[in-house]
Amino acid sequence: MVAITQVQKLFTSIFSAVPDALDCDGCFELSAQFAEVEIHGGELSEMLKEVQVHLSQCPCCAYEYEALLEAVRAADSVSL
Repeated sequence: MVAITQVQKLFTSIFSAVPDALDCDGCFELSAQFAEVEIHGGELSEMLKEVQVHLSQCPCCAYEYEALLEAVRAADSVSL
């Protein structure tokens, strides 16, 4: 029964995926800018929306982004 649930999750992930215009390197290059916009509540450009899509589908980049986000928040709190 566990295998069926895992297969169902896999199919759900596959069929809910959105075409990703960025690779991991492109996401990395824009992640600092994306973090600043997210923290300060700015408007996402079309390119930053692509970062958002990539992060939603790439666990590795999402993990790295969360670490970056924590660092930016910490730096902002020290600056105040």
